[in-house]
Order: sequence, then C-alpha cells, then structure tokens
Amino acid sequence: MKAGTIVKLSDGRIGTVVYNSLDGVGIKWGEYNITAADIVGHGGLFSNDTAPDDYKWFPDAMLRDNYPAASLSCVGEDYEIVRVPE
Repeated sequence: MKAGTIVKLSDGRIGTVVYNSLDGVGIKWGEYNITAADIVGHGGLFSNDTAPDDYKWFPDAMLRDNYPAASLSCVGEDYEIVRVPE
C-alpha cells in the first residue's frame, strides 16, 4: 500500500499509511498528505537510517491481526481504502 493512502476502519477511525514492510502496514491516526519521499528510509522494516528526533511519521497502529511480539496496537484487517495518493 502506498504512503499517504487513507483508510477507514470498521469502527470509523481514519488513518494514513506511513509504513509498509514485511511485518505489515502501519498507519498514523488522522488524514495527512504525505508521499514516499516523506518517509524515505524510515517507512519499512529494513530501513538503514535512524529517524531524526523530530520525525513525525512513526505509525500509531498496524493493519494486521495482533501477534505476541507486537509493539504497536494491531487493529486487524477490516478496513476500506478511502483515498489513494496520485
């Protein structure tokens, strides 16, 4: 899923995709206009850069089922795509 994709969960919450890697898709609560360039180097499991102190695109939740080692809230996979960035 592309960075900046807006999703709506079944409970009505809205999130913006800020992370996509082998461990799942991460969202930040709310609607934001971001691009892959905004999260470059910080948007996936195998990124090799350390995020700067003022980095604001860390995910708040993951679009996947919960698992024992999860460090973020896992909200499941029941969502609809509201908008995909161009």
